[in-house]
Amino acid sequence: MLDFHSSLTLPAPSRADRDVANASKGHCTAFAVLGEGAGIRVKAESHLELCHLLLLNAREEVVDLREQVRFRYRSIEHIFDIVATLATGKTIAFTVKPEIRLVSGRFLEKMGLVTWHARKQDFVDEVRLLTEADIDPVDLHNAKILAAVRRPDPDAEHVARAVASGLVGGRSLQDLTVATGLHARGYRALLRLVRAGVLRTVRHEPITPKTLVCWKGDSK
Repeated sequence: MLDFHSSLTLPAPSRADRDVANASKGHCTAFAVLGEGAGIRVKAESHLELCHLLLLNAREEVVDLREQVRFRYRSIEHIFDIVATLATGKTIAFTVKPEIRLVSGRFLEKMGLVTWHARKQDFVDEVRLLTEADIDPVDLHNAKILAAVRRPDPDAEHVARAVASGLVGGRSLQDLTVATGLHARGYRALLRLVRAGVLRTVRHEPITPKTLVCWKGDSK
C-alpha cells in the first residue's frame, strides 16, 4: 500500500516575477499548488486569475505554467498574469481582466502595443485576453477536482487501467471504483486516468461518482 508520508516532497516554489500580497481589502488573492506530483506553488491576484490557472492546469496540451511573468522592452513593462507552454513548444501569454475593465477601451489599446512587442521580441508566440466570459462552470468544477489528484499512485493506477481498459462504451466511475476493489484509492486512481486523458467523460457534465466515462487509451 502506498505510504504518502514516507515519500512526501514539498511543492517547488513559485516562479512569479513579482510578489502577490498575502491579503487585500480590495480584492481576492489566492495561493495554490498545481502541476504534477509534488507540484509547484502558484499565486493569483484575483479569483478570476485563479480560475484560469486551474482551467489551464487541466488542459492536456499544457505542460508548464508560470504566473506573474514580467515583459520589458525599452519603455514598455507589462506583467502577464499567466504564461503557458504547450507540448508543441508554443508559448502563450495570458492577460486576465474582468469584462468591466475593458469597457473604456484604454486597456485594449495598451494590450495591442504590448502584444505587438512581445511577439516581435519572441517573448511568446501568442498573447490572449481572458475574462469571466471564457469560464465554463462545468470545466472549472472538473478542473478543481483534477487539480486535487496531482500525486501519482502507480499501484492503484495499474489496477484502474486494467479494469478500465476493457471498457466497451461508457461505465460510471462508481462501478469502476467497485471493480478495482480499492475504494477511495481506486476512485482517485480513476480520476488520475481522466486527468491524463486515458479516460474521458461521455457527457460534458460535472464529474461525480455517477459520471459515465469511456476508454480513450494513452494520449501522452
